[in-house]
Amino acid sequence: PVRWALFHGFLGSPAAWEPVLAHARLDSPPIAALLPGHGANPWTPAGDFVTVIDAIAARVFDAAGGAPLALCGYSMGARVALSLALRHPSRVARLVLVGVTAGLRTEDERRARIDADELLARRVERDGLAAFVAHWETLPMFETQRGLGDDVRAQRRAERSSHTAEGVAWTLRALGTGQQPDWREAFARSEIPTVLIAGERDAKFTNEARELAALRGGVRHVIARGAGHDVTLEAPAVVARCISQTPPSSE
Repeated sequence: PVRWALFHGFLGSPAAWEPVLAHARLDSPPIAALLPGHGANPWTPAGDFVTVIDAIAARVFDAAGGAPLALCGYSMGARVALSLALRHPSRVARLVLVGVTAGLRTEDERRARIDADELLARRVERDGLAAFVAHWETLPMFETQRGLGDDVRAQRRAERSSHTAEGVAWTLRALGTGQQPDWREAFARSEIPTVLIAGERDAKFTNEARELAALRGGVRHVIARGAGHDVTLEAPAVVARCISQTPPSSE
């Protein structure tokens, strides 16, 4: 059996995986990583995107004692998991990616995203974390969470508020989508068994998953019915089935 490492999304925490783990059947406890820039005392390794990915790899794979890991990530955490797998393929046995993008295609797109993330970084530095979280929760991608219970949304807000403004700003500058290489060619050459999950109501990332799945064989595309971007919160049983030892053939 292969041990899982789990990577939360932007403004998330390892606690974000609790709804998934409540449904999952795993042979060993997973490694639920706290990503750089997150937490009350954030780890902020120096270097560009790839250098930071390699620093994460050193920590996570060392925690596994050198054995290959299966990786599951959501959103930013999915980009991290994908990057780890493509940078260190011999150490990754399986991939489950929720709401992932392989990166932006052109230098102009990357520059525009870097500029947009810089504005967000300055915003959190200027206004503080609480105001930034309140703004973040109004983004269209989270519209589908409005129907969740008050307690569920309050718990997610508490997770988003558990960081520092400085750490969040660092994350936007170091791990933003604009900093990530376009991994499409590397993914097309990869042989790691991969499951791509996207919410039915998340058109952007459903299309991203469909395009990635078409690049090579050995890729399964799962659509979580009725869910938006954060499938780990809105349809955790779907993710759980994909990381359990006997995932179904379809959702």
